[in-house]
Amino acid sequence: MGKIKQDFKDKIVKAKNVDIVSFCEAVGYELIQEKGNGTQFRGVDHGSLVVFRETNTFRWFKEEVSGDAINFVKLFFDKSTNEAVNLLLETASNGEFKEVKEFKKSPREPFRYIYNHDKSTEQVESYLIDERRIHPTIVKTLIKKGLIRQSTYKGETDCLFVWGKSGKRVGVSVQGIVRNEEKYGFRGTKKRVGLNSEQDYGFNVSLGQPKNLYFFESPIDMLSYWSLHPELTDCRLIAMTGLQKKTVLNVLKHTLMSRTTQVYDINLAVDNDPAGQKFIDQFKDMGYEYAEGGALSFKPLIPDNNAIPKQNYEVYQQVAKEFQVPWELLASWHKAESNFDPEKGAANSMKVHTYFSVPASTKSKEKELLNLEPTVRQLAQDLVSVNENGKFTLEKLIKEDRGTNVPAFIDKVRNIYKEYHEGKFVVKEEVLKDWNDLQKRHNPEQNVTRIPTLPKVVQRVSANNQFFKNDRQQIVSVTKIEVSPDSTKKQYQAIMKDREKVIGHFEADSKEEMDKLIKVYGFEAMDKEDIRKYTSDETKKEKEAVISR
Repeated sequence: MGKIKQDFKDKIVKAKNVDIVSFCEAVGYELIQEKGNGTQFRGVDHGSLVVFRETNTFRWFKEEVSGDAINFVKLFFDKSTNEAVNLLLETASNGEFKEVKEFKKSPREPFRYIYNHDKSTEQVESYLIDERRIHPTIVKTLIKKGLIRQSTYKGETDCLFVWGKSGKRVGVSVQGIVRNEEKYGFRGTKKRVGLNSEQDYGFNVSLGQPKNLYFFESPIDMLSYWSLHPELTDCRLIAMTGLQKKTVLNVLKHTLMSRTTQVYDINLAVDNDPAGQKFIDQFKDMGYEYAEGGALSFKPLIPDNNAIPKQNYEVYQQVAKEFQVPWELLASWHKAESNFDPEKGAANSMKVHTYFSVPASTKSKEKELLNLEPTVRQLAQDLVSVNENGKFTLEKLIKEDRGTNVPAFIDKVRNIYKEYHEGKFVVKEEVLKDWNDLQKRHNPEQNVTRIPTLPKVVQRVSANNQFFKNDRQQIVSVTKIEVSPDSTKKQYQAIMKDREKVIGHFEADSKEEMDKLIKVYGFEAMDKEDIRKYTSDETKKEKEAVISR
C-alpha cells in the first residue's frame, strides 16, 4: 500500500510539471502569446485567463481561480484529479515535451526603473483628460510630482503610473494610450506591470495624513474616483492592478508602520461585476477594534452597487405579485448569487450556485445566458415551499457541497434584502461597471464651438473678443491684452462664464496656445486661485455693463 501511495505522489509531481502551454497546443486548446511578454499566454475562449509559462501556473481573473497544471485540466476539461493526472502524463509522453523538469524559481531581482521619458506629456494628457475624462488639475499635479510620465518604446506611446514607496520608485503600471484590438485583444490597449515591480503593492497617492485607505482595480479607476471626489483628504488611494487581497493587507501594514496615524476605513472600490463582488466577500469578517478606541473596518465602495436593472425589477415585481412573496427577496437572492450577471457568472465566494449562476468549472465555450423570467419564477415557487409561518427558511434552497458556506451566503442575502426593503436602491436602464464609466457619465466629452454672435452684455465688457461655448452653455471669452515688449505678462486672457457667473480664467502667450488650452483642457481646468483673483473684478464689470445698457 505504501508503494502505491508513493507512486501516485510521484505521478502528481510529474503531472504538475507538464508544461501547460505545450499541453494546450497538443490538445487544441487555443492560447495566444502576449505581445512583449514571451512567458505569458492568454486564453481565446476566456479573455481573462492568463497562463504564466515561467511558473507553469494559470489565473482566471474573472472567476478569481488559479492553480497548477492539474488544476487547469480539472477546471477547463472537467476532469477529476485522477483523470487530469493521467491526461497530462499521457499527452506529455506522446508529444515533444516528454521530459518534464521540476520548476525552480530563480531569485527575484530588484526593480529597476528603465524607462525613458518623452520631453512632452501632451499625448498622455490628451488620453487621460480628453478620453478618460480625468480632472485636468489631478493629471497635471501628478505629472509635476513625477507620478505620471509619458514614455515611448518600440514606436508605442505609453502612460506610466510610477509606484512610490517612502520616496523611492518600486514599480510601474504601463498603460497604452492607442487602441489596437488586433494586438491586444479584448482589452484593446496595452496593460502591463513593469518587470520586478514590488509584489503586493501598486500605484498610490497620499492626501494628507492617511486615516482611510481606498483600493481600486486600476490607476484609471483610482483617478476617476478622485475626480468625482476632489474633496478627499487624509487618505491614501491605491491601485492594486487587479483584485489582490495581499496588496490590501500589505499596503495597510506599510501605512500603519510608515505613518504616525491610525487607519479606520478600508474602502474596497472595485468593479461592479461578479469578480468584484467575490473580492468583497473575502473581507466580510475582517477588521478589529483599537485598544485606544475606534475600529478598523473593511467597506464595499462599488459604483452603482445599489442599482437594479430596470428589466429585472419589472420581472421581480410581476412574479412577486403572482406568488405572494417579497420582490426584495427575489432581487436580493439574484444580486447575492450572481450580481445580476446575464452570463450566469458567480458573484459570491461562498460557492453557492442555485438559480442564477453556474460554477466556473462547468462553463462551456458558448456563453450560457440567463433566461430571467422562468428562473425568477422557479425561485418564487421554491420560496413558497419553504415559507413557515411567514418566515422563509432559505437554507433549504441550497444544496451543501464541499466548500459551500451556506450561513455566510444567507447572511449576504438578508443584508441586501434589508437595504432594498428600506428603499436603498435605484432602478436603472444601465448599471455602470467601474469608476471611469461613472466619471465619463458625470463629465461627458464636451463639444466646444465658436459663437458667431456675441451676447450684448458681454460685448460691452470687452471688444475684439472670441467666444466659445460647450454643451452646458458655459461660455469662454478670449481677449487680447496690449502689453509692452519687455513685459512678462501673458498677451491673451480667457474668462469662463456659466451664464452670467464668472467661474474661471486662462492665460496664454498666443492665440494658438489659447485655442489649444480650451480644446484640450475644456471648461474644467480653471485654477481656483485664478477664480478668486478675477471673479470680483469681472462681476463688477458685468454689473456696470448691465446698468449702462
